[in-house]
Amino acid sequence: MRLLLVWVIILVGIYACAPKNVEPTSKDSKSKPSEEFERTLTLDDVTLEQADDQGKLLWKIKAKQVNYSKDKKMATVKNPVGELYDQGKLLYKIKADQGEFEQNSRRIFLRNNIVATDPNTGLVLKGKELEWIVQQYIIVVRNGVTGDHAQLQAVAREVQVFYRQKRVEFWDKATVSAKDPVVKLQSDHIIWQMEPQLLISNMKTEIERYQNQTITDRGVAETAEMNLKTKIGILKKNAQIALSQPPLQISSQELQWNYEKQTISSPQFITIIQREQQVTLTANQGWGDLKNNIFYLTGNVVGIGQKRQVQLNANAVNWDIIQQSFSAEGNVVYRQIDPPFSLMGEKAVGRFENDTIVVSGGNTGTPVVTEIIPE
Repeated sequence: MRLLLVWVIILVGIYACAPKNVEPTSKDSKSKPSEEFERTLTLDDVTLEQADDQGKLLWKIKAKQVNYSKDKKMATVKNPVGELYDQGKLLYKIKADQGEFEQNSRRIFLRNNIVATDPNTGLVLKGKELEWIVQQYIIVVRNGVTGDHAQLQAVAREVQVFYRQKRVEFWDKATVSAKDPVVKLQSDHIIWQMEPQLLISNMKTEIERYQNQTITDRGVAETAEMNLKTKIGILKKNAQIALSQPPLQISSQELQWNYEKQTISSPQFITIIQREQQVTLTANQGWGDLKNNIFYLTGNVVGIGQKRQVQLNANAVNWDIIQQSFSAEGNVVYRQIDPPFSLMGEKAVGRFENDTIVVSGGNTGTPVVTEIIPE
């Protein structure tokens, strides 16, 4: 049996259960449908449709059974399978165990074993509740939501799909995992801008990079952005990245991390700590090649070797992390505590591990100055 329901009454208030972008639905509207519902009409194998004011399809639902309220303003259905539309264009295919339809509010609410599929992007969302806010073209899926797409997988307590804006928002203990390479973002709010292929979080975020199902690197920051196309993550505000190979801890107010090519750079003050060798380097900015274990630091570079209590100052330093060797240029000053002495020149090469250093005057003829401090 096929019924055509054309609902043309537009209300100003649309109720939704979104925690941030959409006003919450009252608990009464969720918990009392059976109390409010008077089953005066029951039909089997029904197709329900609703069109907009111009006659364009808004949604179409097939169900094994439909029960209408006495005033015909509410219907509940069993095993609904249907489609959602935007001015006649197919947006999502949906199915569930149960559903409710409110005529005046143009609202669809589905429960249990939710599956919502976007045939245009391939995104599949599953959860326990779904709400379709017809006039705003917003889909909200709640309670144990999982999402799957060619580019990523996601888990969250709630997902909001803003179809016209091509934006998906994951809320509350959300984890979004890029598939190639595997990198996970964890935050209470992650925004996926589908066309520029960006994942954005303006809350505290953790980023984990995996290799063979093992975490190799971990980052944390107050805000983060990950470009799924360029494979570059940008961490800002108290950003830190801990690397397993080479074993480093890197911190700055901004870190740009190419997790595919394995490079890290910062245009701001940067600190690098090698805990095994107890070496710390700071600079105004830096760039690291993690595959070749080399960092290039510029601007007020300070290197400290805690084991031997030495300090290196220079305008620029190239640091080979594995060899623990360095080359420095520009106003080089090398100080050692035991035995106490210092060297000054334009260039230097050496090793933090055994305090071996050679300082030269450079091409300008600047002499090397050696200062020995008596005991």
